[in-house]
Amino acid sequence: MSNNANSYFRYLPVSQRDKQWGIYVTAGGVETIKPGEVCPQPGHPIGYTYSWNNGRCLHEYQILFVFNGAGEFESNPSGNKKLVAGSTFILFPGVWHRYRPYLNIGWKQYWVSFNGPNMDRLVKHSFFSPQNPVLKTGVNDQLLHAYLTLLDRLRSEPVGFSQFLAASVTEILAAVIGAVRAQGTGNHMQSLVSQAKTLLETQLDTVPTMEKLAASLGLSMTHFYRVFREHTGLTPYQYHQELRIERAKQMLHGTAMNVREIAASLAFESPFHFSHVFKRKTGVSPSLWRKRFVADASGGNH
Repeated sequence: MSNNANSYFRYLPVSQRDKQWGIYVTAGGVETIKPGEVCPQPGHPIGYTYSWNNGRCLHEYQILFVFNGAGEFESNPSGNKKLVAGSTFILFPGVWHRYRPYLNIGWKQYWVSFNGPNMDRLVKHSFFSPQNPVLKTGVNDQLLHAYLTLLDRLRSEPVGFSQFLAASVTEILAAVIGAVRAQGTGNHMQSLVSQAKTLLETQLDTVPTMEKLAASLGLSMTHFYRVFREHTGLTPYQYHQELRIERAKQMLHGTAMNVREIAASLAFESPFHFSHVFKRKTGVSPSLWRKRFVADASGGNH
């Protein structure tokens, strides 16, 4: 297991019972490769490490989502393909491949390793193909949310762990298909709003400067606020606050962090401010929310 400020991964034992579910997760994580760093980073077990010269073959599937940066991918069926922010690529069992970020650029990518007859069936019916492993999903907020949920579950290990991880993979697969279709039919403004939502979702530990966010999308503040509200019903700040409250709920029932620690990790001004906003949104204090969740979970086990 790796756990630092920029990267995290976890490999899992798999039981025969897990395999009977139809999809089972063997590993997952997020990896940040800075310019000049090698890929993959150290710490992965034998069978998952590789060199660019030799490449590798896996006995399972992987789906990788390039959130930022750029690089290249190559496999026997597909040849060499360029990877950019918003590229999703799939590794297939028994198919030789290799990939890396460009040395002078680096990247941040989310990934999950899994297997099972459910995915075999999707490949058989041509939902996904080794001949077309690199997909243009864009920096899609639904896809990112599915990966972030997977990471939360890997860290917190909720009751029903294996099945929840399998559900995350199914959500990732659905988000990939939806994002590819949206790339073909979506309009420019919808794409910008989707990018903004994704950027806001990755900045829950700070209060982003909306002026900088608008500028990064090539929009004025006035235009950005108007377009964002037309598509979401919320201002960017309101949307970001909703995201932080939803993440707080997950942390309250998925971690042992106290209210002060959660408030600090989500960039609230103080524990009092966090509790005030949380109660205004949910009707109860964070402490009471956690007690109710524990009580409901205990009741569900009888």
